[in-house]
Amino acid sequence: MVKKIIVMKKISDLEKASKSRSFTIAKDSLASTLKPKEFSLDEYYHPVQIRGKAVVFQQKPKAEDFDYSLLNKPQKESLFVVRADFKKREDIDRIKENEAVVGVFADPKVYPFPGPYCGEPAVGTWRIVGSKLGVRSLKNRNITGKGIRIAIVDTGIDGSIVPVDGGWAPSTIDYVPGSRGPDHGTMCAFDAKICAPDSKILDYALLQSEGATWSAFLSDSIAAFSDLIDQIERKPGPLVVSNSWGMFDRREDEPIGSPENYSANPDHPFNQIVGSLVAAGADVLFAAGNCGKNCPDSRCGRNDVGPGKSIHAANSHPDVITVAAITTSNSRLGYSSQGPGALYQRKPDIAGYSHFKGSGVYDADSGTSAACPVAAGVIGALRQKYSNSQVTPQRLKGIIQRASIDINGNGWDYDFGYGIINARRSLLELQ
Repeated sequence: MVKKIIVMKKISDLEKASKSRSFTIAKDSLASTLKPKEFSLDEYYHPVQIRGKAVVFQQKPKAEDFDYSLLNKPQKESLFVVRADFKKREDIDRIKENEAVVGVFADPKVYPFPGPYCGEPAVGTWRIVGSKLGVRSLKNRNITGKGIRIAIVDTGIDGSIVPVDGGWAPSTIDYVPGSRGPDHGTMCAFDAKICAPDSKILDYALLQSEGATWSAFLSDSIAAFSDLIDQIERKPGPLVVSNSWGMFDRREDEPIGSPENYSANPDHPFNQIVGSLVAAGADVLFAAGNCGKNCPDSRCGRNDVGPGKSIHAANSHPDVITVAAITTSNSRLGYSSQGPGALYQRKPDIAGYSHFKGSGVYDADSGTSAACPVAAGVIGALRQKYSNSQVTPQRLKGIIQRASIDINGNGWDYDFGYGIINARRSLLELQ
């Protein structure tokens, strides 16, 4: 069985099912429209409305044998995602011929980015990270991220360590935000608080445990981001979204050039909804990944390591802030993924501190997993002073790039982007 994402035009009960988060409401309509005989619709996954936006990418791979242009234009009619399991390739091709179906896409698994140790102990502490970021300068101005929402999209958070202010989880589990034991998500939440101690943490428990690993299907990520768009529409104002996860091995995806591909295809519905979330006013950050040339994670695919091979899909989206990893002694961490990116060449955007003693969940808060929420905390602090109505996510991204510390003195590069993110310098740039 292979899991696929089906993007559909609006049919009876789909919108109601999406709003109610209930597959049952649209079950009969879906059955009569799609006629699932040789495949099965996932009844644990409720239909999710997606909102596309027009995006001009510098490089757009050719989509063969199918027209997916509907996804890349402002929609007069709503589009919806459902999830299905297929046994045969011909059944996937057959469903594309249905008039209600806009496209069929890969639904690979995604995983968190904990850092391999590479034999090196932690470098510095979270207090040193705060000092290097310029936290004291912000505190002197009473800038602590007070009231700013930071969504940690991860494995879940231990609310006894980092208090949470609501959240979300896949419909397949019964989860109360903040009820997870201390693990990867708790580490990320702690690191976001370094620069934004008074921010409101939202626990988006996307990645669920399967034995010794944590993972989610990409379709679950679409549901999470749809909820984040609802979050910002229900309550306008700053929303920072930290994502320390992604795909390690592109062999789990459809090949580049296939219209079903995720890793290099801007038309994939998750890449589309990422752009829509930024357009709604959210600052979205993604970890670059842990497949750098010097010390890649053992799960990295054999063709997914090093420069130009290790930053894929939404982690390389032009609208997001892609974060590489560096130590407090300004040394590149060997596992930090390197550009060019798949969707946008000039990746990463900036570097964040990692591999330090911090949350206590692990011996070191490491990987680009830690670097990403460290950077998210900087943005959360800045948003207390400059809301998304004053400074758009795109403009703030440019300001942070200009204010970063260029440690090599050569401007932007494929290892660190524009340099190390710095709260104090960014605040001065904004002022």
